Amino acid sequence: MHQLDPDVEDRNYAKEPLTQAEIQKILKAVSSTADVLNTQHKTAKAKGWKEKAPSKSAFAAAAAVENNLLRRPITLTPNGIVVGRDLDAIRDLLGASM
Repeated sequence: MHQLDPDVEDRNYAKEPLTQAEIQKILKAVSSTADVLNTQHKTAKAKGWKEKAPSKSAFAAAAAVENNLLRRPITLTPNGIVVGRDLDAIRDLLGASM
Protein backbone atom coordinates (compact mmCIF):
# COMPACT_ATOMS: atom_id res chain seq x y z
CA MET A 1 0.00 0.00 0.00
CA HIS A 2 1.24 3.51 -0.70
CA GLN A 3 0.67 6.83 0.99
CA LEU A 4 -0.82 9.53 -1.21
CA ASP A 5 -1.17 13.21 -0.63
CA PRO A 6 -4.77 13.80 0.57
CA ASP A 7 -5.40 15.90 -2.56
CA VAL A 8 -4.39 13.05 -4.90
CA GLU A 9 -7.09 10.78 -6.28
CA ASP A 10 -6.07 7.14 -6.69
CA ARG A 11 -8.34 5.58 -9.27
CA ASN A 12 -8.24 2.08 -10.66
CA TYR A 13 -9.63 2.74 -14.11
CA ALA A 14 -9.78 -0.96 -14.86
CA LYS A 15 -12.58 -1.08 -12.28
CA GLU A 16 -13.91 2.49 -12.56
CA PRO A 17 -13.58 3.35 -16.26
CA LEU A 18 -12.46 6.74 -17.47
CA THR A 19 -14.78 8.75 -19.68
CA GLN A 20 -13.82 9.84 -23.17
CA ALA A 21 -13.46 13.42 -21.83
CA GLU A 22 -11.02 12.21 -19.14
CA ILE A 23 -9.03 10.29 -21.75
CA GLN A 24 -8.90 13.37 -23.97
CA LYS A 25 -7.53 15.37 -21.00
CA ILE A 26 -4.76 12.80 -20.59
CA LEU A 27 -4.03 12.89 -24.33
CA LYS A 28 -3.67 16.68 -24.24
CA ALA A 29 -0.83 16.23 -21.74
CA VAL A 30 1.22 13.89 -23.96
CA SER A 31 2.85 14.42 -27.33
CA SER A 32 1.54 11.19 -28.88
CA THR A 33 -0.83 8.33 -28.16
CA ALA A 34 2.28 6.12 -28.14
CA ASP A 35 3.10 7.70 -24.75
CA VAL A 36 0.02 6.13 -23.12
CA LEU A 37 -0.75 3.18 -25.38
CA ASN A 38 -0.68 -0.31 -23.85
CA THR A 39 0.97 -2.08 -26.78
CA GLN A 40 0.37 -5.48 -25.14
CA HIS A 41 -3.42 -5.15 -25.39
CA LYS A 42 -5.03 -7.45 -27.97
CA THR A 43 -6.78 -4.56 -29.74
CA ALA A 44 -3.53 -2.60 -30.05
CA LYS A 45 -1.83 -5.69 -31.48
CA ALA A 46 -4.67 -6.47 -33.89
CA LYS A 47 -4.74 -2.91 -35.22
CA GLY A 48 -0.95 -2.67 -35.57
CA TRP A 49 -0.79 0.26 -33.16
CA LYS A 50 2.57 -0.81 -31.76
CA GLU A 51 4.12 -0.05 -35.14
CA LYS A 52 2.00 3.03 -35.87
CA ALA A 53 0.12 4.68 -33.03
CA PRO A 54 -3.43 5.85 -33.81
CA SER A 55 -4.56 9.46 -33.86
CA LYS A 56 -5.56 10.93 -30.53
CA SER A 57 -9.24 11.03 -31.51
CA ALA A 58 -9.28 7.40 -32.67
CA PHE A 59 -7.45 6.31 -29.54
CA ALA A 60 -9.75 8.29 -27.22
CA ALA A 61 -12.79 6.62 -28.76
CA ALA A 62 -11.27 3.13 -28.50
CA ALA A 63 -9.93 3.65 -24.97
CA ALA A 64 -13.32 4.93 -23.79
CA VAL A 65 -14.72 1.51 -24.70
CA GLU A 66 -11.67 -0.43 -23.44
CA ASN A 67 -9.74 1.47 -20.73
CA ASN A 68 -7.07 -1.24 -20.64
CA LEU A 69 -5.69 0.26 -23.85
CA LEU A 70 -4.14 2.85 -21.51
CA ARG A 71 -0.84 2.06 -19.81
CA ARG A 72 -0.88 2.15 -16.02
CA PRO A 73 -0.41 3.98 -13.82
CA ILE A 74 -1.00 7.48 -15.10
CA THR A 75 -0.18 10.33 -12.74
CA LEU A 76 -1.64 13.59 -14.00
CA THR A 77 -1.37 17.01 -12.36
CA PRO A 78 -1.68 20.57 -13.69
CA ASN A 79 2.15 20.54 -13.86
CA GLY A 80 2.53 17.46 -16.03
CA ILE A 81 2.09 13.75 -16.49
CA VAL A 82 4.01 10.57 -15.71
CA VAL A 83 3.00 7.32 -17.39
CA GLY A 84 4.36 4.17 -15.80
CA ARG A 85 6.00 3.32 -12.53
CA ASP A 86 8.90 5.78 -12.48
CA LEU A 87 8.67 6.53 -8.76
CA ASP A 88 11.25 9.31 -8.83
CA ALA A 89 9.41 11.08 -11.65
CA ILE A 90 6.09 10.65 -9.82
CA ARG A 91 7.58 12.09 -6.61
CA ASP A 92 9.03 15.02 -8.57
CA LEU A 93 5.70 15.66 -10.28
CA LEU A 94 3.73 15.48 -7.04
CA GLY A 95 6.27 17.69 -5.29
CA ALA A 96 5.94 20.25 -8.06
CA SER A 97 2.17 20.28 -7.77
CA MET A 98 2.12 21.10 -4.06
